[in-house]
Amino acid sequence: MTVSRWIHFLAVILVLGTASILRAQEDGQPLPPAPAPVINGFAVLGNETTRPEIILRELSLRVGDTIDTEAIEFAKSRIYSLGLFNRVDISWPPLDSTILLIEVDERWFLYPVPIIDLVDHDWDKWNFGLGVKHENLRGRNEKLFVGGALGYNPWASISYGNPWVFGEDGRSAFFSETSLGYSSVANKSATSRGEGPNFREIHFAGFQTIGKRFSPYHSAWLSAGYSYIEVTDKREGRTLSPGGIDRYLTISVGAKHDTRNLAEYPTSGIYAGAAIAKKGVGVGDVDMVAYAVDLRFYTPLYKSVSLAVRTLTQLSSGPAIPNYEHFYYGYSERQRGHFEEEREGEDLFGAFAELRIPIVPQVYLYVPEVPIKQFRTWKLGLYGALFFDSGIVWNRDDRPFTGKIPHGYGAGLHFLLPYGTVFRIDRAWNESGRGEWIFDVGASF
Repeated sequence: MTVSRWIHFLAVILVLGTASILRAQEDGQPLPPAPAPVINGFAVLGNETTRPEIILRELSLRVGDTIDTEAIEFAKSRIYSLGLFNRVDISWPPLDSTILLIEVDERWFLYPVPIIDLVDHDWDKWNFGLGVKHENLRGRNEKLFVGGALGYNPWASISYGNPWVFGEDGRSAFFSETSLGYSSVANKSATSRGEGPNFREIHFAGFQTIGKRFSPYHSAWLSAGYSYIEVTDKREGRTLSPGGIDRYLTISVGAKHDTRNLAEYPTSGIYAGAAIAKKGVGVGDVDMVAYAVDLRFYTPLYKSVSLAVRTLTQLSSGPAIPNYEHFYYGYSERQRGHFEEEREGEDLFGAFAELRIPIVPQVYLYVPEVPIKQFRTWKLGLYGALFFDSGIVWNRDDRPFTGKIPHGYGAGLHFLLPYGTVFRIDRAWNESGRGEWIFDVGASF
């Protein structure tokens, strides 16, 4: 084909293509969608204290990516989950290549903390105290806390966490956590208590953790610590040492995968955590290994309705496992339908499911009458829930899955309140049909 014929052929194609586009417009047919804008950079606004890199390292988006509304919503939730902001907005001008604008409303970072602590989800057990907290030291999301409390389980502690110790790239930096603490804890073990009155355990502990963040979603760590545990009533069997005092070193390793959209009340993403701790490293009578695996899946089903599923496994092994290292239901871990029931063992398993249904979608409310500006923006929401909980504990010589597994089911209302607080009202029934009302703080998982 000669050059003139090629030119003629292309001209015909162009005319026909233009005619078809005009015909589509006349017929009301949609035109091909315009290409999505390309991210050309990022700008952070409203961060008077927080350094921009602390915010940007939570993004999975990069320069050169196209705008994706689902990815934008996920990024907003991840930044909000830092616990540094009352509100997070992300916008962009409608251009082919654009700057992504990230606007934040910062919380109050340095403040005295009145401590009103509900112990082990039990409304009859309270701690009251005072602490000082800095949630964003140097604007780098470093956490510093000094405080203590009196009440059911008195305690005092100091802790410091730095999410960016080494590493030039904030998305893959090293992090560090240091803690020292004292507590006087009411014994949980029915085996140790026996028929007599209960006693207390005096704990002194110090731990140092160093970890590596491989991406916004993956991290691993190594921890070392020292524990001192003394019982107030030194009966045989309450500690492994005959003197009523156990001292031991702990070395632990762990890893975490976390793609949850919102840490305080997730509705999408995956959390997977695993850890192994060797307790008793060349010092003292304690000689055991503890294992823990926690898997949580959050799957959107229809619009904003989501299904949350969790499995939890905690296991012990070794020749010398003290009773105070047992695992429990009825304390920090609770099973609805058996919420007040206390069960202990050397091993624990649980399976939980919850359907989360938005009644009032999460919204921002601005209250200008509040005198402190960091408290003027409130994030609120209300969810309904349908749930099923099951779990067992056992000792090494038991056959745990041969009998009936305790379980419960029910429904509830979950109130999402400012500063990441969740208040739950649940009505649960166990396998025998016995019902109970549950008033609790924090998401079930």
